[in-house]
Amino acid sequence: MPRLFIGLGLPETYQQSVTPFTDGLNAGLDASVRWMRPGNWHLTLKFLGDIDEDMIPAIVETLSSITFREFPMQAGDSGAFPGVKRPRVIWLGLKQGAQQCADLAEVIEEAMADIGIGREKKRFRPHLTIGWVKRPGQDDWKAVLARANQDWPEFTAKRFTLWQSELNPTGAVHTVLHDFSLKAD
Repeated sequence: MPRLFIGLGLPETYQQSVTPFTDGLNAGLDASVRWMRPGNWHLTLKFLGDIDEDMIPAIVETLSSITFREFPMQAGDSGAFPGVKRPRVIWLGLKQGAQQCADLAEVIEEAMADIGIGREKKRFRPHLTIGWVKRPGQDDWKAVLARANQDWPEFTAKRFTLWQSELNPTGAVHTVLHDFSLKAD
C-alpha cells in the first residue's frame, strides 16, 4: 500500500536554500538532527498514511473538485515540537499564508472524510518542517532557533499536490502523483 500525503510544494528558491540554511543551524550542535533535503521540502496539509491503491482514483477525483484561491506564502519564525526543552521536530512558521493554509487543510479534511478517510485528531498547525532530532544533545535550542530567523522570500501558492512517500534509510523520497491547481484571482 502506498503511503500518501497532500501538501503544498515550495518553490525552487526555498528548495535550494534549505541545505545552506540547515548547515548553518547544524554548526556546533551536540544533537544529531536529520535535516530536510532539497526537493522534499513542503508543507503538509493532510497525511493520509498507507492507502489501498484502489482508493487513489477517488482521492484524485475528490481533490480535483476542490476550489480554492491562490494565496501568498512566506516562511517566518522558527520553533520546535513539542517544545524547545526537548525538541523532536524543528520547523519554520509562516509569516504569510498561515490562515489560508489552515482553511485549505480544513477543506481537504472535509473532502477526505466524505470518501471515508479518517479525520486528524490534532489541530492543524501550518509549519515547514526543517529537521528531526534523532539524538538529543546539550544544546541551547532557543539560541539555535534564534539563528533560524531569517528573511525568506514571498511566493504564491498556486497548487497543492498528492504525494507518495517512500521511506528508506537515507530519508523519505517523495513522488508527485497529481497536482491540483488553485484558482487565480
